[in-house]
Amino acid sequence: MSFITSYGNLESSLKKMIEIKKYNELSEEVKNQLNSYIEDEFGHIAIVKETEWAAPNWTIIYYDNLQIVTFYNIVEREITIDTKNYRVSGINNLITPKEFRGMGYASKILKETENLIFEDLKCDMGVLLCADDLIPFYEKLHWYQIDCPVYFEQSNVEKLWKGNIMVLTRDEKMNPDKIELNGLPW
Repeated sequence: MSFITSYGNLESSLKKMIEIKKYNELSEEVKNQLNSYIEDEFGHIAIVKETEWAAPNWTIIYYDNLQIVTFYNIVEREITIDTKNYRVSGINNLITPKEFRGMGYASKILKETENLIFEDLKCDMGVLLCADDLIPFYEKLHWYQIDCPVYFEQSNVEKLWKGNIMVLTRDEKMNPDKIELNGLPW
């Protein structure tokens, strides 16, 4: 499954598009560019440097004039919330390069690809691990914070996530007692 969505008339659609592609099908050049943005944005943060992360299944890139103006990754996974399993899209590394910030690209890409999570990937919800200062941004896009212990794996040891977790659901809000990511965090 690979998607390209263009916006506007033919001329502008050649300039602005959202590409949804399996991560392992990205060119090495694109992977290197994305990894450079990730390192610039998060490489200095202790928890990021100290944690082993899951490899993404999908990458969603918003291009404007053939430049990457924002992107994020999805890790598909079945997680356990309380005692029930849910199929989720774990949102990872939503990044807008500094020169493109404040133009609404990150909000647009998340809104435009929301159906990817629920319809195309057939997930029960979106889940993301989030820094404190980003909570208001995601709340504007109907994500909500969950306050419960979240467990994940690291070198075959279960650890407790010490940051925030947010979810996007189509139905009622959840208020769980415990979440197990059943693998590496994303």
